[in-house]
Amino acid sequence: MGLVKSILHFFIPPERTLLLTTFDQVQYYRMKDRLIAAGIRHRSKVDGGMREISRRAKYGGKMSSRYELFVSKEDECEALKVIQS
Repeated sequence: MGLVKSILHFFIPPERTLLLTTFDQVQYYRMKDRLIAAGIRHRSKVDGGMREISRRAKYGGKMSSRYELFVSKEDECEALKVIQS
């Protein structure tokens, strides 16, 4: 059953809860490292990759990316404790 569950989680990931949104890359990596050290599984989403940054810079816009961290509902409470410490 464990193998089947792993395969299903790979193709159909469980519902995730947004844990953190930031525009600061240093803060993003700090929080990501804390989650990894605590053994909490998470997903990341980065909006505003190199194409968007170069497009904004060409027109005089601010070069920023949005970083988001997601965790499963079961790990949400523990993850909040980890990032607030």
